[in-house]
Amino acid sequence: MATITTPPRIKLRNILFATDFSSSEHIGLPHAIDLARRYGGVLYTVHVLPHMPFVEAAQPDPEQISALAKQKMDDLASSAPFKDVEHKEMIVQGEVAEVLLDLALDHAIDLIVIGTGGRKGLGKLLLGSVAEEIFRNAQCPVLIAGPHATRWGIEGSLQHILFATDLGPESLHALPYALSLAEQNRARLTLLYASPFPLSLPEFRPQDPKEMLARGRDRLHALIPEGTQLWHEPEYLVQFGAPSEIAEIILKIAAQSADMIVLGAKPKRPTAVTKHLGSGVAYKVVCEAACPVLSVST
Repeated sequence: MATITTPPRIKLRNILFATDFSSSEHIGLPHAIDLARRYGGVLYTVHVLPHMPFVEAAQPDPEQISALAKQKMDDLASSAPFKDVEHKEMIVQGEVAEVLLDLALDHAIDLIVIGTGGRKGLGKLLLGSVAEEIFRNAQCPVLIAGPHATRWGIEGSLQHILFATDLGPESLHALPYALSLAEQNRARLTLLYASPFPLSLPEFRPQDPKEMLARGRDRLHALIPEGTQLWHEPEYLVQFGAPSEIAEIILKIAAQSADMIVLGAKPKRPTAVTKHLGSGVAYKVVCEAACPVLSVST
């Protein structure tokens, strides 16, 4: 084991999973259950009853909608994956983002998990402005399993974590989660410095590309706190590109073997979800990544 003072482990005591009961939205459920099991947390499964404009079928009676939702929630909660996890279920009516953010505060949620595999219902909503609102305003990390996230099943584990950063304070806020998850799961950890060229930090001014890469790797190496205990020596990667290429860089590296991408998020900016990595980067990564994406806000 590679031994690299040990940072505090993250605690996931309360995990919130949002669902609309469609099979495509359950893409995030295995991740929520797996983490609740590993961290001994309570899993809150939440269904948001939409306002009538969001109901796409013929308008049934509101009481019928509620009764059907309760039946589906009971069926889900009694299924096999929930048997060895402490869990609670909630059905709430309102705007999706507002409901989830309020519940996260009310129940001291440590992690919100969302599946966005569908193109209608909750999945459709969470691939648009609702997802951005949750990214920007959640006071806890948000794990989104996008429509292409097929890795890391319920019987599996995290084997490779990719932490993407521009070395700015917002992105580094997510580092403890990447370190703790890697340690807890005995996973490999790759630290990726993805930045527009030329380097924006003032200390990076050499003209030699090799020297620029070396300095970038040195900065990544210095991020690992002394005493951190990882099961594998971290990998340090430095990649440059145009601002429009940053998401593709992250996706390309993650596609090799990553089971999770960890990003820092800058909250409450109307046009900048994870602005430190460029406008729209997080959204593009979530939509196209083959693994879940963990966004940690400052």
